[in-house]
Amino acid sequence: MSALKVGALDLGIPGGLIEVRRWEETLGSSGAPALVEIGAGLAELRGELESDEPSITAVAALLSDLGARTLAVATDQPDGDLRSRLLELGNLLVREGKTLPKE
Repeated sequence: MSALKVGALDLGIPGGLIEVRRWEETLGSSGAPALVEIGAGLAELRGELESDEPSITAVAALLSDLGARTLAVATDQPDGDLRSRLLELGNLLVREGKTLPKE
């Protein structure tokens, strides 16, 4: 999450790919269906970032969608550390999706 706090543009594509892969592994191995689904959304984001010409508009839409999914999952969690971290992550993803420049 600290990488998102810096901002997606400052992170750059190589740094973004490292973070996406890390989250993808973490969520994919969780076994929780909702988290695995978010991991699948991260795979879409990774695919866009790995393309020859990533679209900033597509990346922004994927970040916003992932943020919304993450916030939805967070609201289903009991109060505690997991819920707090998911809410923070979801809000950061939505923020980044909104602040990326439009093509």
